[in-house]
Amino acid sequence: MKELKYTLIADGSSDSVLLKIIKWSLDDLYPRLSNEGIFADFRQMQKPPKRLIDKVQTAKLYYPFDILFVHRDAESTNSRLVAQRYQEVSSELDEDDIDKTICIVPIKMMETWLLIDEDAIKRAAGNRNYRGNVNLPSLRNLERESQPKELLHNLLREVSGRKGRNLKNFNIDKTVHLVAENIEDYSPLRNLAAFQAFEEGLKRVVDKYLED
Repeated sequence: MKELKYTLIADGSSDSVLLKIIKWSLDDLYPRLSNEGIFADFRQMQKPPKRLIDKVQTAKLYYPFDILFVHRDAESTNSRLVAQRYQEVSSELDEDDIDKTICIVPIKMMETWLLIDEDAIKRAAGNRNYRGNVNLPSLRNLERESQPKELLHNLLREVSGRKGRNLKNFNIDKTVHLVAENIEDYSPLRNLAAFQAFEEGLKRVVDKYLED
């Protein structure tokens, strides 16, 4: 059996948490397929590539892949923007790369996909015994949440139980990564249109890869 190597190009370094979701989907859909992923981090380069087409060519040199994941936020609760982002990504790629590229376009942003697991938030915040209410949106309303990043950050700070200086020193970015690591089952996301579109693209590209 082949080992699938994949690379993620994302809007920002914090979006590298999507690697956890990608791996979960691959392992769930293709349990016999060994896979290894990496985040394409261009920040330390003397002249970081700006355009997607240049990022892809740079990734081929420094983060070689069999398939590529490209993340874009919808930046809106309007689901029609998902298709628009897909078209934008395709238009910025070389024709040879389109068939090996999978788009990830959460509504409204990556943090939306982390608002599904109360226990993961408690563990990430370092307070597994938190007894208060963790008011997560229902799955039905998740893609309507206008400020998912702000909501997740506020929940983590509240659940942590920290006050004053301890709260000021709370590393929220690291904690968000821990939320992703502590979610063991991302299947609830399959109720979301944007996640369905992501997995449809994943299956199309991976199935073709396995046929070659």
